[in-house]
Amino acid sequence: MNAERARYAGERVNVSGWLVVVLVALAAELAIPGLNLEDTVARPSQALTTLVSELRAGPLRDEIGATLSAYLQGLAIAIAVGVVAGVAIGSSRTLLETSSGVIEFLRPVPAVALIPLATYAMGFDTEMRRFLVAYAAVWPILFNTLYGVRGVDRMLYDVARTSGASRLGVLVRVTLPASLPSIATGIRISASLALLVCVTVEYWTQTAGLGAYMHEQYGAIRYDEVYAAVLLTALIGYVVNVVLRSTERRALFWVGEERRAA
Repeated sequence: MNAERARYAGERVNVSGWLVVVLVALAAELAIPGLNLEDTVARPSQALTTLVSELRAGPLRDEIGATLSAYLQGLAIAIAVGVVAGVAIGSSRTLLETSSGVIEFLRPVPAVALIPLATYAMGFDTEMRRFLVAYAAVWPILFNTLYGVRGVDRMLYDVARTSGASRLGVLVRVTLPASLPSIATGIRISASLALLVCVTVEYWTQTAGLGAYMHEQYGAIRYDEVYAAVLLTALIGYVVNVVLRSTERRALFWVGEERRAA
């Protein structure tokens, strides 16, 4: 039992992965001054030191809330829309055929290409950023949910109907539990994509948040602050991914370890 707990603890910490991060950071710490890049590229130690000082008393601390607000709200909307639409479309061949044209038309449009239209219709407030985040994040969730529903073993439906389950009962007892691993994968993919889009939109619209902070510091030629904001964005993405993976591991306890790792 102790050996098994130690193995799971090692998987959660991912020692080998963090060791690679440390080695890359050390290599960058030595290479940047050696290649005379200090005027445009901050060393990892400088970025980390600046991040700590900016979080203590600098404006960067005030921008985190703006980014997280638009990011989490947009991601929540994407999850709600993507899961509901994915289950509905995946459960009906007619709905799948009628909606495929619209979906395939809208899916390739990048969220950043909609910035002019979104700002014109919604202004530069959180609503605009929330919409663009939701638009970008909904597609992985929608498609993973859709294919998860379509991939449910037909025998499970036959067993549920034989036992007298209603259509709602089949949905709750068969479709959703069998599709949850695919849904969870879509949410984890969308979580990273949503953060990327959120910071990008903030950068180009210069509204608020970490992206606007990066744009301001870049214009002032304060590269240490720019890289500190980049480091903070990476840390936020990492924390969100760890939380989602931990939640998935606990909620989907019946899924094989190999599939969770994949």
